[in-house]
Amino acid sequence: MSNRLLEDIKRQQQLMNIDEQLLAPLQGLVDLGKKWSGQDATSVDMDIPQLNNLKGSFGDMTNQVIDKLEGGYYHPDMVKDGRHPGGMGDSGETMMGIDRKHGGTINTSPEGKEFWGLIDNSGARKKWKWNYRGGNLETKLRDLVIRMMKPNYDAFVGRYLTPEAAKIVNDNPSLMFNFIYAVWNGPGWFQKFAKVVNDAVKQGTKNPDELTKKVIQARLNSGNKFIAQGGKKIDDFIGTNLA
Repeated sequence: MSNRLLEDIKRQQQLMNIDEQLLAPLQGLVDLGKKWSGQDATSVDMDIPQLNNLKGSFGDMTNQVIDKLEGGYYHPDMVKDGRHPGGMGDSGETMMGIDRKHGGTINTSPEGKEFWGLIDNSGARKKWKWNYRGGNLETKLRDLVIRMMKPNYDAFVGRYLTPEAAKIVNDNPSLMFNFIYAVWNGPGWFQKFAKVVNDAVKQGTKNPDELTKKVIQARLNSGNKFIAQGGKKIDDFIGTNLA
């Protein structure tokens, strides 16, 4: 979100006498965007009207993954004490989609250790409600998630996508969003979705909208309950209307 847009909102706030606290989350996103503006070269523009909410940098889209697909805090203890109704399968403790049990090297990176350290020091396991975003820790936690995910995204793109397919993905917001989310799913799923795109590009399909549909369809037909659920959420959010 640009400074100009925030100033416009502030002017409307003054006219409507809206409480200043309502702008705090918007300021946090502006600050986060400033921090990444000089560091993150992965930025895409969009032409498709229904995808306008995906415009932005890697950090912007990572925040969209958190908001639209992953959410806040969960601990298996919540099922026992009634804070959560259950149905999370083998999920361990998770925050913003980062799984402490299955996250692998993401959790052992310096950013991962800081991420879980902040959560532990706040007493989250006993105190936080389901889907809580961390309160005054939220902006810092989001920043750490972006820093945790970016190196893995870059590594997976370089390892699993052909150079031609990688360029198409990184130049298109809907495809990039899908593959950013695939980092959450792990290298195995990322590779499966990359193969779908690689094969299609090799056979001459280079239209990013068609490639996006193929990736979402692969999620929906994955045979995995949670991967398919993610596919349905992406389908609804992006507006591909496949399910």
